[in-house]
Amino acid sequence: MTIETQSFTPPSGVNAGSDVEALHYSDGTLDIVLACSQDDEQTVRGITVKFFQPAGFRLLDELDLARYWNSADFSRGSHVLEVESGGWSAEEDHFQLFETMRREWLVATGNACVSVFCSSEPEVTDISWKREVKSLE
Repeated sequence: MTIETQSFTPPSGVNAGSDVEALHYSDGTLDIVLACSQDDEQTVRGITVKFFQPAGFRLLDELDLARYWNSADFSRGSHVLEVESGGWSAEEDHFQLFETMRREWLVATGNACVSVFCSSEPEVTDISWKREVKSLE
């Protein structure tokens, strides 16, 4: 199955060490915090991706999404993509034996990734924070 995606955020590269820092769902809002990069000063640069009234979501290791990465029509370099065809939504349509008009989004990192069903576009905000250095006592 071919997977077609469209970049939602500007392609700026996805660092192999990037990851989902936090995922929180409450009162119909899904907040996903990505740690995109970290400098020598322990400053993390990332983004918050906020979905309002998502219909479903799942978190998977990037290896579990290898068929996405291997698809010729997969947009590379963006942390937030809209899946236009062939993704989780298409699988659900196949198993349910009917098509839906849901929109699917993929929040991608070099490690964990989150697939989200949501009819509206997410809100994306740049963030940064300092990591606490843990002592080995």
